[in-house]
Parts: sequence; structure tokens; C-alpha cells
Amino acid sequence: MSIRPDKPKEYFVRLLDIPEEKIDYNAIPPTTRADWQDAEVLLPVSVEEFQAIKEFLRNRRRRKADTADHLK
Repeated sequence: MSIRPDKPKEYFVRLLDIPEEKIDYNAIPPTTRADWQDAEVLLPVSVEEFQAIKEFLRNRRRRKADTADHLK
């Protein structure tokens, strides 16, 4: 995954202040599949859901490690 610099909060505040009818979507450059290859996927989740996902991944890794230990 490529590292991109974070934009300051002021950048997003300015964007959100633009009324929908004033947005020029023609200014958005076309994209290709290659442009999205390293894209980040952002999922809107609550803190509780995020913690549940982390716990699920932790348990899955633990089970995989335990299975690998048994196969030795």
C-alpha cells in the first residue's frame, strides 16, 4: 500500500462547505483499475463494531497458530 500525506482538517471543512449544486464533477479526473489497486477501503463502523472486528481477527490468528502448532 502506498503512503499518502494526510490532509489538514481545514481542507475537508472547506470541501464540506461547498453546496452540492456548486460542485463541478467534471473536474474529477477519470480513473482506471490500476488507479484503485492500492486504494484504501474505509468502512463506517462504530467503536464497538471496530473492537469486535479486532477481536475476531485476533481469535482467527490464534486459531491458525494453534492449528499450525498441532501440525508440527
